[in-house]
Amino acid sequence: MKLKTAMILLGVAVCSSTGAAFAVPVAHTTEVAAAPEIETPTADFPAKSQSRFQAGQTLTIDARLAHTALGPDSKGETYLFASVAGADEKVAASPPVNLAIVVDKSGSMRGQRIANALSAARGAVERLRDGDMVSVVAFDTRADVVVAPTRVSDASRSQIERDIASIRLGGDTCISCGLDAASRELSRAGLSGDHVNRIVLLSDGATNHGVTDMPGLRTIASRMRDNGLTISTIGVDVDFDEKVMGALAQEGNGKHYFVKDPSKLADIFAEEFDSVLSSLASSAEMVVELEPGVEVSEVFDRSFRRDGNKITIPFGAFSAKQEKTALLRLRVPTDRAGDQKVAHVRLAYKDLGKRNDALCEGSLALKVTDDDHGQKELDPFVSARLERSRTAQTLTEANKLFEGGRVDEARARLDTRRQELAVREKHAVALAKTDAFAAGPAKNTRPVDRDFEEQQAVVAQADKGFAKPQAAAKPSPFAGGGGAPAGPPPAPAQSSADGKSAVRQNQSVVNDMGL
Repeated sequence: MKLKTAMILLGVAVCSSTGAAFAVPVAHTTEVAAAPEIETPTADFPAKSQSRFQAGQTLTIDARLAHTALGPDSKGETYLFASVAGADEKVAASPPVNLAIVVDKSGSMRGQRIANALSAARGAVERLRDGDMVSVVAFDTRADVVVAPTRVSDASRSQIERDIASIRLGGDTCISCGLDAASRELSRAGLSGDHVNRIVLLSDGATNHGVTDMPGLRTIASRMRDNGLTISTIGVDVDFDEKVMGALAQEGNGKHYFVKDPSKLADIFAEEFDSVLSSLASSAEMVVELEPGVEVSEVFDRSFRRDGNKITIPFGAFSAKQEKTALLRLRVPTDRAGDQKVAHVRLAYKDLGKRNDALCEGSLALKVTDDDHGQKELDPFVSARLERSRTAQTLTEANKLFEGGRVDEARARLDTRRQELAVREKHAVALAKTDAFAAGPAKNTRPVDRDFEEQQAVVAQADKGFAKPQAAAKPSPFAGGGGAPAGPPPAPAQSSADGKSAVRQNQSVVNDMGL
């Protein structure tokens, strides 16, 4: 039996936008008050696509199941994959920005680090538009509000930049102090859903004051996220705690950057603010409502909330062309042959261009067979996303091996992953060209071949980072004579600047790949 005979129902997909108040679901999903105006779906799929739908305009959601049909030998396991992508074009009138710049002023930032950090912060203020709001917080063992919420204008801009230049170095590092102060200042400015509310955190060290444990820091970031804030983090040099900074960005639905050379800070700030100024949507959340009997066994890479049969995944803000994804492993009842409803998926967000609330939704189902004609292969686009999660896990495992001094094992793990990807890429790319999957992904979603190429590239880069030679020890003037010392041995690879840089670069990639 061909796959197309197993796919018989049309996936229902609609997208609407209303002027009614939008409530972010916490424990229970709140329906949009007014009946939404039904828009035409963005793609016209054939009737075989009950296992997939596309909908949306400002944000386009492409949701699909890994299987269109499950047989009795499948154990009912499948995956739900959703890709959400921003439209190509920026909104005609960019939404106002409510920004907090949070700068580490601990003693380890001395010299060129703090000079470049403050220069980059002043450059960020120059890029803000008249009418945007900015706050600046500097922290060491405590937080100081350097610039209270101030509306940017020709009159205020120069004073803000002078205040930033006045920051002086202090003691140790309390990241939680800086984040809490920034959150308070942004709240004072007003956390309007029509604004882009963003925290940019810059630090070069491990936090050793205030909240220092990972669960506590994640809780801080998730609370801010649920209040409509996005947190992006910038780790400077090679001695910051990449796990903490990466976790804060992940929980805060932001981006984590690694900057080995502090002179590149201006480029990183420019990249982040280009994203801020091209924002299309905010407060995006996807709710997956599972049909009776369907169970979720894993949500990959993303934070989520669960309330009964509803899984809520916060996506936060989107800029033009930005893609974010969600992947869930499901178990579906296969005790009765026929059509099996799996889930209803809703994406709600604030459309910053239209200044209203938008809702896209659709249903997913598959066929249960009573013979061995179920779909054996994963949907290739789902397969590519699943492999991305596995590649990110490989980088994390290789980092741990490398940091433990097991360099050869770390590189062997990467080599194994490279071989696995080559096999799976060939199979998935070939499958994507068949009639069953020819429709391809939504606009701005990674094509299968590019997804695998990107994964191969990051694995190769990680291996290159671990393979860099150790710095040679300087020869001792006493070397070679009478048993005199020949100088210190070179530092272990994991303790060298290049080794630390490789680990932190890998962590930055892990954060990108999982989102």
